[in-house]
Amino acid sequence: MTAERTHDDQARATAEETVNDILQGAWKARAVHVAVELGLPALLKDGPRTVADLAAAAGAHEPTLRRLLRLLAASGIFEDLGHDDLYGHNALSEVLLPDPTSPVATDARFQAAPWHWRAWERLAHSVRTGEASFDVANGVSFWQLTQQDPQARELFNHAMGSVSLAESHQVAEAYDFSGAATVVDIGGGRGSLMAAILDSAPAAHGVLLERPAVAGEARALLEGRGLGERCEILPGDFFETIPAGADLYLIKHVLHDWDDEDVLRILRRIAAAMAPASRLLVIDNLIDERPAASTLFVDLLLLVLVGGAERSENEFATLLEKAGLTVQRSLPCGTGPLRIVEIRRA
Repeated sequence: MTAERTHDDQARATAEETVNDILQGAWKARAVHVAVELGLPALLKDGPRTVADLAAAAGAHEPTLRRLLRLLAASGIFEDLGHDDLYGHNALSEVLLPDPTSPVATDARFQAAPWHWRAWERLAHSVRTGEASFDVANGVSFWQLTQQDPQARELFNHAMGSVSLAESHQVAEAYDFSGAATVVDIGGGRGSLMAAILDSAPAAHGVLLERPAVAGEARALLEGRGLGERCEILPGDFFETIPAGADLYLIKHVLHDWDDEDVLRILRRIAAAMAPASRLLVIDNLIDERPAASTLFVDLLLLVLVGGAERSENEFATLLEKAGLTVQRSLPCGTGPLRIVEIRRA
């Protein structure tokens, strides 16, 4: 056998191993989801336990749970202590411990939901049509489900809330909010971004617009931070109403949930509410010339769940121009793809 043929065979074997690892990634992810569903991270919080003990506590079939833990430990998640049928935490599994401030822990529980998994099963529908596969897979839209199902709403709000909590201080540090007397947060979620802004700009007054089901949580967070008197909570729908005449409007991780037509509807509604001197901040992940795979996975997730998309700065600029708005400047926020795009009326 020639050296060239040997090199080709080795390259082929390496390629097959890499692709096989990618294909099995879905199985590994599902194994992690089931571990989270069973509550294994919390059950191991105080130290190693036997499989029999874990099975009894989790309501699982002991021999099959052993197989699951064996696979996860071989994949680097959880630790097989190698004696007495004991398993415990390691650095990777500790990340999965229930923690409302952890984007990974909350996202693991969000992804574990059966309606989430079913949506990805129908990815081909999204690729063929450009539409969300969630609706076809579950019989309702994602937004309908999170309005109707309290558990789904809680999983989604926790997942989004932990991301917002991690990013809010970055936004407050990256942009000077001190010159704005009134700040309107459109689709402001549970209020962590508004809280960070009001902390950074003591003279500012806030208005947080959010769906009624979430508005109460925002009120509780802001009151708990001693900011209740400085922020009005406005239950409502940003497709229908935007408070008029504020100094500064901001909309974070909202526009990427919608297709271009709906984004235009939202932007035109905001533009109509803005005074001539008002500014709008679009805070979102922007796709650059060499986006990371993690950003592109989120882009596909948005399509699957809600028919949305991550966009480039040029794509945003085109939509803004159609809505009668124009970009003033774009600021980095942290080290990832998050950007703050400052906008005014054209």
